[in-house]
Amino acid sequence: MTKTMTPIRGWSPAARFGVAVVVAVALGGCGDFDVVNTNAPTVETLTGAPSRAILGRAATGIFAQAFNDVGTEIQFYALYGREGYNLLGNDPRETGEQIRGPQDPTGRNSGIWIGPYAAIRTINTYLVALPTASGMTDAEVRASAGMAKTMKAWHIHRLAVRTGQLGIPLDVDRPITAEPAPFVSFAAAMETASALLDEALADLQAGGATFPFTMAPGYTGFGTPATFAQFNRALAAKVLVHRATFANCGACWAQANTAINASFVTTAGLPGSLATGVYYAYSTTAGEPANPVSEPLTNNRLWMHPSVITGAQARADGTPDLRLTHKVMAAGRTRNLNDLVGTHKPILYNSATNPAAANLGAPVPWITNEELLLLRAEIQWNGGNPQGAIDDLNLVRRHAGGLDNAVLTPASSTDAFLTELLYNRLYSLMWAQGTRWIDARRYGRLETLPVDRPGDSRFTNMIVPAAECDARGLASPCAPL
Repeated sequence: MTKTMTPIRGWSPAARFGVAVVVAVALGGCGDFDVVNTNAPTVETLTGAPSRAILGRAATGIFAQAFNDVGTEIQFYALYGREGYNLLGNDPRETGEQIRGPQDPTGRNSGIWIGPYAAIRTINTYLVALPTASGMTDAEVRASAGMAKTMKAWHIHRLAVRTGQLGIPLDVDRPITAEPAPFVSFAAAMETASALLDEALADLQAGGATFPFTMAPGYTGFGTPATFAQFNRALAAKVLVHRATFANCGACWAQANTAINASFVTTAGLPGSLATGVYYAYSTTAGEPANPVSEPLTNNRLWMHPSVITGAQARADGTPDLRLTHKVMAAGRTRNLNDLVGTHKPILYNSATNPAAANLGAPVPWITNEELLLLRAEIQWNGGNPQGAIDDLNLVRRHAGGLDNAVLTPASSTDAFLTELLYNRLYSLMWAQGTRWIDARRYGRLETLPVDRPGDSRFTNMIVPAAECDARGLASPCAPL
């Protein structure tokens, strides 16, 4: 069911959604402000001395809304970063606007916006409700706040990376009569995310031994305030690395080093421990979110970019990097749509026993030890420990890719190190978070992304949605800062 919503005067469009704390938002439920959702707590219920049980249901909603736009982000960023194509052929924007441009502020490039802001609105309501809760100890309130603030910080980070130097509206928790929230700079938004993660850490450290709600699937090993704090520090390290590279924050490297050392990064138990981490846990159960990018080999939708196939380094025996052979399969046919050609498909989320078959219950990694080792390598190189950086990089090369050690020494140039680092980040993190596009942007290497046809574009960011421009009386596309 769909319903056209009239803009509400005074709210940023980003803040007009997610007013009700409902699990159904992320699970595909249908509703609007005129329908009472009897299966989830409302704002009135939450702000009127809510019970422990009501807040537990609201926490479930926060976990559910973490899924908002994850599948869209993976697919869109794969296009922008030339990790892959969508060659299904039912929407010309996938081979036109999203690769060639211009970006349409009312079209697909207005995406990955409402979902995270809806989640932020839910979290804001939850945080207001916590101090008035009945049946919860002070430690349980702090633990709950630490979880919610961690999630909110991550949504802010996602939105900031999406829009880049155009900035984002941040002060969206405003009364209905207020003017739209002003945009803040990319750097300011990222600073806010870091500060909120640190605030969340303090809450988690004061949060006792257990959470007062049921943890969602995907957090195995991170289901207590103490272990969730390690997840918080992993995210904090990633945000700080992005601040260091996107916004030239020199002090962020040392802060990132502190954060990652308090995370779950480890060199023990390799290669198995590479997979340790937090995941978006998809399901084949009716009514729950299914993996949005897993599909059978016969499907014509998602294809690997040819440069990912040809760019794989060779192992000692001449076979390709294991991260390619484990995640990609030849389709047995060639798909040519509007002069974009695919021969191989991503299978990393397919059935383990039959990689040609989809697995709609396959989890998508949020952050894992494999990524943390690569982040630590980046941090150490920029923190004056090049040998430590090379050692971490080589651990991933050997244990994930089956490759020999990199041809790097502490005397190697930063450019040579970055080339090797970004190669490994692409093959370790492909089709999970838009790594190739984000890394090319933060290191000024957009020009290294392939241009497949004359006139195709390399986008520096996604643009501000038209609704945000309209609310501020600006013509689209706009730059509200």
